[in-house]
Amino acid sequence: MIGSSIEHVPATASADDLAALLDRDGCVIVDRLLTEARCDQILAELDPWMSRTPTGEGEWLGFETRRTHGLVAKSPTVREELCNPLIRGTLDLVLGPWCDSYQLSASSTTSIGPGESAQEVHRDALMFPFRHPTERVAYVTTFWALAPFTAENGATRVVPGSHRWDDDRVARDDEFTQAIMDKGSVLLFTYAVHHGGGANTTADVWRHALFASFVVGWLRQEENQYLVSPPDVAQHYSEDIQRLIGYQVHRPFLGWYDLQEPLKLLDGYQETTEANVDLYAEGEDHGVLSKRVKRL
Repeated sequence: MIGSSIEHVPATASADDLAALLDRDGCVIVDRLLTEARCDQILAELDPWMSRTPTGEGEWLGFETRRTHGLVAKSPTVREELCNPLIRGTLDLVLGPWCDSYQLSASSTTSIGPGESAQEVHRDALMFPFRHPTERVAYVTTFWALAPFTAENGATRVVPGSHRWDDDRVARDDEFTQAIMDKGSVLLFTYAVHHGGGANTTADVWRHALFASFVVGWLRQEENQYLVSPPDVAQHYSEDIQRLIGYQVHRPFLGWYDLQEPLKLLDGYQETTEANVDLYAEGEDHGVLSKRVKRL
């Protein structure tokens, strides 16, 4: 589907629908998955940090773009939306076949300001030493429109179908399309898709987006989630979020602490650290030595 527009689906679409489109095109937009009120709630919760975030100082991060990171620890609503059933169901189908469990890689807001130029087009896969094309999907990006994405305010540029390209092919100008979408809509794309932020040619309109990326559990996360949410903070999250940010073992042996499932430390973290309990108590089920090994 080179040179085509990005497929839009309603919020009532199924995870199977989204997974099929990600396989075919590498990208898809879910229209109005969030209400406008929900978007405003996220922006209100993040405003104390976003309002103090300086603009970038380089071509890659932009000179008129603000990026606020570590959202899991800053917004309860973001934590709730990271558990969105449609998004998580899609990730189960797209990342699930390649790992025992996946995890949040990074979360941030990307606010493109008036006068910003277009970002260099790239693949998120550049972080990893993989060759393309490949059947494997190891990383999925989501952009949640907290304000409308328009051609004028910097809607993300995407090349549908570029996830099938080799590493040498460069996109032509006529192969790009923009992710034009309403407030509350979500753009998803896989890690081999060519994309980049658009230019903001408006005089006074900011394009606000929530960025959340997800990676297979056997790769390192882009953002260090254990510094964003250390144990004394993470202990207050739901177990789903604790697992998503990495406080779990990727079976059989990746990510343990003292041969334990890290979640065990978050359950009564304060009491555990104060009491200095024996982590190797006889007969304790450490939850790590699973015999199940998924062949990738």
